[in-house]
Amino acid sequence: MSSKIETSKKPFDKKKWRTKKYSKKHKFQEWDERRKKAIIRDYYKDLNKSGVERPLDTSINDDTIPIRQLKRLNPHKEAQERYKQILEEKKARRFEASKKKEEIRQALEEYKKKKIYRNKKLGKKTKKGQPVMKERLELLLEKIQASVSNNV
Repeated sequence: MSSKIETSKKPFDKKKWRTKKYSKKHKFQEWDERRKKAIIRDYYKDLNKSGVERPLDTSINDDTIPIRQLKRLNPHKEAQERYKQILEEKKARRFEASKKKEEIRQALEEYKKKKIYRNKKLGKKTKKGQPVMKERLELLLEKIQASVSNNV
């Protein structure tokens, strides 16, 4: 009977009330606390779903692997992983295709240069309209040297 609970009211603190009501700093602190609590709550919820013991327990046995942990991922995460894999494959295919296009473009460019070079050499004529043999002989010499270097 000696335990009296004092229920006397504290006097109203107007300054404290104003800071709670209008202070952005106070509102931010409350919001930050709620956010931190929500993150911790989500973390523990995920731990429970995955079947892993809470990190507060220091006794971890490597021999006992929970059955839940061995289960497959939920369908949503599985679909997300499949989607990411498909995107990576598409990206790889696009890269290969662009690489192939670039090689083809370079080969065509090289072919055109050789063709223009040959046509310039073979197109030369004398004053009387006869082909210049010097240029033709140079082309034949280059051709023979290329075939010899390929065989050796």
